[in-house]
Amino acid sequence: MRSVALFMSLSVALTQAATRRVTVLVNFEKPHSDVSVKALQHELTELLEPVGVTVDLMLKSDIPKNPEFSELAVFEMKGSCSMDNVPARYPARYGDLPDERGPLAMSYSSDGQILHFGEVECDRVRQCLQRVTGRTEPEKHQVAYGKALGIVIVHELYHMIAGAKAHTKIGLTKESLSAEELLDSKLSLPRMVLEALRRGLTYRQ
Repeated sequence: MRSVALFMSLSVALTQAATRRVTVLVNFEKPHSDVSVKALQHELTELLEPVGVTVDLMLKSDIPKNPEFSELAVFEMKGSCSMDNVPARYPARYGDLPDERGPLAMSYSSDGQILHFGEVECDRVRQCLQRVTGRTEPEKHQVAYGKALGIVIVHELYHMIAGAKAHTKIGLTKESLSAEELLDSKLSLPRMVLEALRRGLTYRQ
């Protein structure tokens, strides 16, 4: 970024970063919960508010003609993104639940560069939460599910925007998150991650 005066450079950078808009474009593979999507939007806003950006959540089906985006990240939402997808017969024990081990979300890279394109394993996120919430009365957990989706998306946005391949030791950018952590309303971004996101957004001015 270039500034007309050296003493103005910091304030200009902070102002530009504060007015940046980040569009998160999601493409749902299967039917999803509108309640969860609203909670997802809220969680994205809450978690990234300290960075000083406005987050717009947009469905791929709602893209206008000739769109223009300041900062764009695209996510394929794999599976059924709702807590409603419950089988007719419940397992007798939580240990009988389908195996949810594996990445909850991932970002793609090319030639060593992290792309602004990734995917979220909605079924795996749901199965992870069900070890705590159980499978009964799923409608009560749609908001929590949407917040969990927001957490895993912000985790990937850190890699995309900051260009960071490594994980942190604390916060929601750790290498792995438990169901309890996904349901923890106090889970946040470490200070070093906030600073890395600000630098990443300012760098592309």
